Amino acid sequence: MNILYLCSDLGIPVLGRHGASVHVRSLVAAFREAGHRVILAAPLLNKSPWEQQEELEAAVLHLPASAETSAAAFDLKMFLRAMGRENTLPREVRRILYNQEVERHLQDRFAENPPDFVYERASLFGTAGVQLARAWNCPLVVELNAPLAPEQAAYRGSCLAELAVQAERWVLSQADLVMVVSAQLSNYAIELGAEPDRVHVVPNGVNPALFRPRWCEGANDQPRTDQASPVLGFVGGLRPWHGVEVLPPLLDCLAARHGNLRLVIAGDGPLRGELERELDRRRLMSRVRFTGPVSQQVVAELICSFDVALAPYARPEHAFYFSPLKLFEYMACGVPVVAPRLGQIADLVRDGETGLLYPPGEFDQLTAACDRILSDRALGQRLGRAAAEEIHGRFTWDRNAARVIELVRSLPRRTPRNDAKSPAPSRQETNR
Repeated sequence: MNILYLCSDLGIPVLGRHGASVHVRSLVAAFREAGHRVILAAPLLNKSPWEQQEELEAAVLHLPASAETSAAAFDLKMFLRAMGRENTLPREVRRILYNQEVERHLQDRFAENPPDFVYERASLFGTAGVQLARAWNCPLVVELNAPLAPEQAAYRGSCLAELAVQAERWVLSQADLVMVVSAQLSNYAIELGAEPDRVHVVPNGVNPALFRPRWCEGANDQPRTDQASPVLGFVGGLRPWHGVEVLPPLLDCLAARHGNLRLVIAGDGPLRGELERELDRRRLMSRVRFTGPVSQQVVAELICSFDVALAPYARPEHAFYFSPLKLFEYMACGVPVVAPRLGQIADLVRDGETGLLYPPGEFDQLTAACDRILSDRALGQRLGRAAAEEIHGRFTWDRNAARVIELVRSLPRRTPRNDAKSPAPSRQETNR
């Protein structure tokens, strides 16, 4: 099949190292490996010109926001600044204008040879997928990873909150299929207007060739035993909703019992400075390694060095709708996980079988769970092996891609159209 994968989110660098970027590339690669032709259309390849682009064996149609759209957002920003104010309006207007731009560009680009279906990663004010699918008379599959409008209002603020809700409601109600990453998001999508029989839960996954236990590389099929210093590990964005604020006190408590304990933090974000200051205040910096953003290959290697993999989410004020990619990667590598009993986490991690769970916000129980694994190597090995079997058997990107194709093929047939193969973009369009 010919698939147009549309990621119109201006904040997702599709060739970068964010979790969302990994999700986009992984599913595109899985479609291609299954024999389908995919073109990925996106406004942003990398956030930093110094960051090396991740490789993707697929055509990438780079569609940056136009100078006119950027100028309109800038003028709004200057208007607000003149009054001594700052808010989200310029960014929101930029998203709306860009959404119209990408729709026009893709209509022209695929006018003669439209795709068999559009797969769109839902984005704030992102309505282009609906319009394109209508114009081409093809199915629209919308992937929803978060309640976009409420998340924007809660974590970043919004001047156009009601309009964002209206746009999200309209897109979900118009999609032929809505792929959500958790049961909580399924409920949200249905409440917002999506037909229940069109909503399907497909959690995150892994590339099993990359994320696999270290002992799979050895002839003896044994977990590593060559590391003298035990390691706590965290992978992900250093942002408030990831619960990373708990890492310094956690390391402080555990170091009293495990004298050579170290902490590896793979990722970056706005809380890094605060974490460094707190670790320094507690005289723990010599035990900690911040890697910054790293490639998926390096992430897999780092996880295999962990003795305990952490996902210390705090209880949010809203339903826990996340499908934490880090959990799937931790478990696929055969590393014992410690995580709160929240949302999909409690479905994925079976307490005492594939990891250890604790009540969210209960620091003492988080500490006790980590201490239990650090003190009992056999327990950690048993949990890790069971976790790896669970993930490799059920949660992989190729399974997710196959599920999407199965659902698309089950949709009612549409009026026949020209099925000529869609050509790949030119070198100028890919901007690789």
